[in-house]
Amino acid sequence: MHTPRRVSLFVLAMMNTAIVVGLEGLPEVGSFGLSLIAWYALFTLVFFLPVGLVSAELGVGFPHEGGVYLWVKEGLGPRSALVAVWCQWLQILVWYPTVLAVCAVSVGYVISPDMLDSPWFVLLVSLGVFWLATIANFRGLHATGSITTWFLYIGTILPVVLAIGLATWWLLSGNPSAIPLEASGLVPQVGSIGQFVGILAIFSFLSGLEANAVHFNRVKNPQRSIPIALLLSGVLVLVISVLGALSVAVLVPLPDIDFAAGTLQVFSHVLEPMGVGWIVRIIAILALIGMIGHIMVWVIGPTESIRVAAHDGLVPPILQRVTGGGAPRNVMLLQAIVVSAICMLMLVLDMNSVFYVLTIVSAQIYLVMYTLMFISAIVLRITRPDVKRSFRVPGGRWGIWVVAGGGAMTCVAGIVLMHVPPEMESVHLSSSWFTPIVAGVLLSILAVPLALYRWRNPSWKASDETGIETKSPDSAWERGD
Repeated sequence: MHTPRRVSLFVLAMMNTAIVVGLEGLPEVGSFGLSLIAWYALFTLVFFLPVGLVSAELGVGFPHEGGVYLWVKEGLGPRSALVAVWCQWLQILVWYPTVLAVCAVSVGYVISPDMLDSPWFVLLVSLGVFWLATIANFRGLHATGSITTWFLYIGTILPVVLAIGLATWWLLSGNPSAIPLEASGLVPQVGSIGQFVGILAIFSFLSGLEANAVHFNRVKNPQRSIPIALLLSGVLVLVISVLGALSVAVLVPLPDIDFAAGTLQVFSHVLEPMGVGWIVRIIAILALIGMIGHIMVWVIGPTESIRVAAHDGLVPPILQRVTGGGAPRNVMLLQAIVVSAICMLMLVLDMNSVFYVLTIVSAQIYLVMYTLMFISAIVLRITRPDVKRSFRVPGGRWGIWVVAGGGAMTCVAGIVLMHVPPEMESVHLSSSWFTPIVAGVLLSILAVPLALYRWRNPSWKASDETGIETKSPDSAWERGD
């Protein structure tokens, strides 16, 4: 029998870093100035590390297919599990247009930046990239896994490192910074809830670590290696994200920052006047590769969890169909249709406002899923102490309560506060429409899985013709239903 290859501590740390760090959030976070160093450190402590520690324990204790869906099902039952996997999937749907906009900007920089003034160009490129990624993933998760990993390394981490190097050279050459660099800027200045809410977008840019939990079971000496890998990846995420965001803020004046184009603006601002604008095109190609890598990872990842939910008859039969490669075909097609509809907003609304609202809604939905995951970890430590876990959150029962309980409280606080419109120089949002829209979208999204569960039909149970293996009726979650 084939034994899965071990994952080294360093490789695990790099995988964690690659899946979390992205180009799409750097311009938005860069608008916070030097204070983002303190904010990133805070959110790494109260959110990123708890997510890593808890998902590591759940991943090695319950390593079967389904990820968060399985963990929440075992801890809180199928209803909560359906809510969790629905939120995981829907937050990705809301997030896609932001990263697709970066893809369009990258293509525009390669062909002609003037084309970015056309909303139709941005829309057509966004739709083209997403539908191609969807069709490519019809072959299944394993067929595209290694390709997307390299895409993330080459197209995300490399451009960020280059942007950091360029900003460093700019400052060392005696050129002025677009933001003040005095030490006093390190201290966060928050005069209102709205200003704090503007910072909560960082939640979105520190999420996704649970997707790597499947690899935690392949680490040698997990009780020692996993915390070290998480600490190392936390430092890498902190350093790369902070310095990458600051490279945008240092080189691009705040009023000129475009949330979709900010990272490439860094290179254009410096290299175009020097007569070497062709380098910007190369970096734009790298950025496009990185964004496609992110999309390839997420196009099929959450839909795989939906496929696993079909085992339990929680998904209508029409959404249970799979391709020959095992990919959930109809779920992915529905996903592509919804994303296409959301992208249409680019034609009629201000891109910066759309970008930020989508980021907030995406973060809220994801925090609902994380809240359920944290609570499940506590419940499972109490109700399933017999399950072998090669890694446990340190500190015994007190440790899991502090880490998972603190993480859950942080998530709930974030969900509530994000209903307040942010106060940011680069985005102007009115409470008269922002709060009702955000609250309405969140409640609507949560209502769907609850309705699906209430109206589920025994005939929805996956049959052999769907290509999905069924489970016996005496499974653990059914006994606890």
